[in-house]
Amino acid sequence: MTKEEKTMDNLRKQTSDFECTTHENGLRQPEKTWITFLHAGFEEHWLPLTDWDGNDIFWSTENMRIAKTIAHQKFGGAKFGLSPCNQKKIGNSCVDNF
Repeated sequence: MTKEEKTMDNLRKQTSDFECTTHENGLRQPEKTWITFLHAGFEEHWLPLTDWDGNDIFWSTENMRIAKTIAHQKFGGAKFGLSPCNQKKIGNSCVDNF
């Protein structure tokens, strides 16, 4: 297994570290990682960040290193911000590269 395959396997593992939204019925749903770009409606326009196979990246402390790496690889030198769903809704970028 290559280093990239191991990274993707770790990304898919469900851990208690995922930030979750708790719905009215008590069910918890992991929050996706969203990306916004400085040059294209920063903190107003968001896209879900996915891995190379189109799988969602869920927000967690461990996944942020992976998410930033994937965003740098996919979008080169673009200035971006990352957030979980709850922060995206209020227009707040939690992690950025500038």
